[in-house]
Amino acid sequence: MKKFLLCCALILPATAQRKWTIQYFFDELKQEMEITDLAFPSAQRGIAVGAIYDKVSGKEKYTSVVTADGGLHWALQPLKEYPRSIFFLNDSVGWMVTDRGVWFTDESGRTWKKLCEQIKPDKTLDPPTTIGLLLRVWFLDENHGFGVGLQKTIVETKDGGRTWSHVEAAAKPAGNPAYTAYTHIAFPDAKRGVIVGGSQPPRREDGMRGSLPSWMDPERASKRKQVPTLTLLAQTTDGGATWTATTTPLFGLVTSLRFNGVDGLIVMGFNDSFQWPSDVYRLSNANTGRVFRDKTPRVIDSAIYAGPHIYLAGVDPTGKMITAALPGKVRILESTDFSTWTEMPVDYKAVARSVVIAGPDAEHLWVATDTGMILHLGTILRPE
Repeated sequence: MKKFLLCCALILPATAQRKWTIQYFFDELKQEMEITDLAFPSAQRGIAVGAIYDKVSGKEKYTSVVTADGGLHWALQPLKEYPRSIFFLNDSVGWMVTDRGVWFTDESGRTWKKLCEQIKPDKTLDPPTTIGLLLRVWFLDENHGFGVGLQKTIVETKDGGRTWSHVEAAAKPAGNPAYTAYTHIAFPDAKRGVIVGGSQPPRREDGMRGSLPSWMDPERASKRKQVPTLTLLAQTTDGGATWTATTTPLFGLVTSLRFNGVDGLIVMGFNDSFQWPSDVYRLSNANTGRVFRDKTPRVIDSAIYAGPHIYLAGVDPTGKMITAALPGKVRILESTDFSTWTEMPVDYKAVARSVVIAGPDAEHLWVATDTGMILHLGTILRPE
């Protein structure tokens, strides 16, 4: 009987289905891993960076997890500083921004060399800050790159990240520098570059004595009105030789900025009182406007490739709160026309509060979570 059933299974027609499956999961007793960023410069080489927290001692250690075979095998590599973000120019060459400096690798993240210390903050601002300003970098080649960060910071390097100079246009937009940051940067090509950020001074009730985080006080948080914030936009059309910076009042804060050379996507995230958790906008000379809005999922990151092939990665809000402290189910959507979205199968065990998506093309994609998981988009066969 078993042989008969096996034969039937072999002769039945099968259809291919793409599904997100957990390829790596840090599952150690009394420890948890937070992945802060992910890069896959090729279909074989990938790197995720983050921190491992010990639930008993409260200590943390910084780490990366790397693969050289498309995720079949992963290896933990220690880091000396907390990693904020990574950027890879090609299969081997990359940069890492930490809370204390900028690091460089030419070995696909297997080893890192520190290039410089973090950009120091202006401590005369009210309120003052002591943390390094740089959040992300983007390089056009191995020497020329730009960085963005807190206190209206845009900087440029021409020696691979060893030294940085401030871009004067960054300070021109309105907004108190103490509450203003450029948070995302992308170059669709060698000439055109886009930097976005936001300014969000604290609201009076947020600073009231005895106030609690939204997830601890959902009733009060639900009554807070979502108000427009100042969104910053800096653009260049000459490879960064000159920049123009402007502002516009928009709801929410930018959580993702992606381009495929022709089109772009920007994701806006909202607070717990807003009717929608997020909005996704298309950035295009031909057709710019909102392309996705729904009560679930809360979209956090996106990816866009030629075709077009578009992916949105997010999580389900848990309970009443959009930004709840508990992880929610990972949700991933895809589209080929910016208007019709199809939900993709995702391993039911995949949960997170935040996610990041990366891959060199639409056929080789990974998603990392702040709960220590890395998911891979693979193809499975199922009988019709």
